[in-house]
Amino acid sequence: MSPTRIIQLGILPLLLVIWTSPVGAQPTPGAEGKPPGPFWSLSGSLVEQFDSDFDTQGSYSVSSLLLRASVAQPVSRKTILGLSLSYDLLDYEFSDDVVLESASPWDRVHGLNLSLPIIRRVNEKWTMLVGPSIGSYGASGATFGDSVTWGVIFAATYAFQPDRKLGFGAGVFDRIGQTRGFPFISIDWRLTERLRLTNPLTVGPTGPAGLELAYEIGPKWELGAGGAYRNIRFRLDERDLEPNGIGEQRGIVTFARLMHTFNPKLSLVVYTGLVLDGELRIEDEDAQRRRTVGHGSAPLLAISLSGRF
Repeated sequence: MSPTRIIQLGILPLLLVIWTSPVGAQPTPGAEGKPPGPFWSLSGSLVEQFDSDFDTQGSYSVSSLLLRASVAQPVSRKTILGLSLSYDLLDYEFSDDVVLESASPWDRVHGLNLSLPIIRRVNEKWTMLVGPSIGSYGASGATFGDSVTWGVIFAATYAFQPDRKLGFGAGVFDRIGQTRGFPFISIDWRLTERLRLTNPLTVGPTGPAGLELAYEIGPKWELGAGGAYRNIRFRLDERDLEPNGIGEQRGIVTFARLMHTFNPKLSLVVYTGLVLDGELRIEDEDAQRRRTVGHGSAPLLAISLSGRF
């Protein structure tokens, strides 16, 4: 999710759930010879990025609500079909003295994404995935047709052992006036009995892009720490600072988390962290840069509740 927010909303959440689940390991027919499933995953997250001062003047903060729903259905011993739907609500607050040619460049941003991955187990070691996605990302009042994003990823993972998996992939995404290709890595590698190197949890403030060290401190408790580059790109409306232009938020997110697993189906995660080397970028309607302004480190706090059934 190039670990962009568009990717985070699309294929990767469902991909990581399946690769690390019993379904991804070995889909087994049920009592009547039918594959098991469907398998559902639901989550909700509240993320607060606190005030951060711009390099020029003024400050801003962001409050976010992130909702995710995914379903995976094995259709044979080797093939899984998936569907993933997500919604993001980002509420920006700018101080009155912001120097961006406007006291309030934009306020709320809405993101919606639908992805349809197909996962195919080649043999006991290799698993392949292809997944298209389509969605929209725009400020309140932005034209839906001008906010559409789409893309596709291709990925392969190799299981050296059941608890040591490494995946490689590439994707192409059209992200509101910008089309880019990128490589990515997916990893779930047990280093010791309690320590793993993996991608961050889907429900967290970074999404599954990036890397994390996770340590099991007890049967129902786990600590984690990691980081990722985050990029949010969205269409502005005709009343914003740059009418029908493009807004973009960038930064490196570092975090620590504590997860409590109530039971195998329900878990709660609390995050704290910092957004480093952050900046806001504004482009015109034709994706030509008009202004970029950096900001200082921004404290981050998040809480996520997720369930699988």
